[in-house]
Amino acid sequence: MPRLPPSLLRKAYRTSPHIRTLLPATRDIASAAHELRWIRDHVRDHPTPSQRLPRLCRRRGRGEPLQYVLGTQPFGRLKIQCRRGVLVPRPETEALALHLEGLLRRGALPASRRGELAIVDFCTGTGCIALSLFAGLQGAVPRLLVRGVDVSPAAVGLARANLRRNVGEGRLRAATAEQRVDFVLGDVFDDAAVEALARARAAGPWDVLVSNPPYVSRDVWAAGRGQMGYSVRKYEPRLALVPGDDVPAYAGCAHEDVFYARLLDVAVTLGVRVVVFELGDEGQAARVLRLVRRREALRGAACEVWRDWPDVEPQEDEARVMSVGEDGDDEIQVVIRGSGNVRSVLVQIPEHS
Repeated sequence: MPRLPPSLLRKAYRTSPHIRTLLPATRDIASAAHELRWIRDHVRDHPTPSQRLPRLCRRRGRGEPLQYVLGTQPFGRLKIQCRRGVLVPRPETEALALHLEGLLRRGALPASRRGELAIVDFCTGTGCIALSLFAGLQGAVPRLLVRGVDVSPAAVGLARANLRRNVGEGRLRAATAEQRVDFVLGDVFDDAAVEALARARAAGPWDVLVSNPPYVSRDVWAAGRGQMGYSVRKYEPRLALVPGDDVPAYAGCAHEDVFYARLLDVAVTLGVRVVVFELGDEGQAARVLRLVRRREALRGAACEVWRDWPDVEPQEDEARVMSVGEDGDDEIQVVIRGSGNVRSVLVQIPEHS
């Protein structure tokens, strides 16, 4: 990371010593001023705000994510608690969840046309996707089950705390016998755990599988490229970002894509009709679409790609279609929706699959 010019540091200090403290993390005065306002709002009701404010500014200035410093992150209608050891929710993940909710509410996906919906969210983390979908669908789906699954006890504990907090603060209606959301420990690579999840749906198969799994390559993490800067690597859990060295290998599958390969197999086991994955970039999206094509059980699946902001009209220079080929097969054309970087893939599985 380039050093800040001394003139910028002096200008920041003249504006506010707290802005000078925040500047190494924010890199510009305007962003530091915005964050300072949020931190001041956060400490306003604290018994000793004048003491707490500089402490929080120092934490943020050292690169700690603002969400850990403040302890929360807005996510749709909800306020999500954030703690070290559990991945911070990103705005792009929020956009994915809200777009998926809208499609399900409108009945635009076949899985949502029965007045009953069962959604499983693997690698749930804070529970932000699961809770956002539950909150948004309560008024539209009479019989609703949303389950978040994570291998991390810290993540499951935080997701349950987020459920309690948002119900307690009136942002989320409490669960009923007909509408439930819960969070359980589980390893997506554990066959017994997946089979138990399949048996848990006595009323029929699961309908939707959504996941923001670990998808960063070991090389990108080690080099700190892209969004894997100092702050992310120092403060956020590697477990939630990079597939572990102990995960099974899949033939013809890059290490950073192994969760997608496994989750597609899980989707078949659970009988879901809709799969939504968050991912890293266009190259990874193409690889995931090729994984879909290789599975006989997913032949005929309709796929599309979403950018960071899937509800926003694309810019003139943003492609609206991507070609995906596989050796020995004809290329297919996949629609790209939205604007920004390629961020997620939707797979709609035919009923006969």
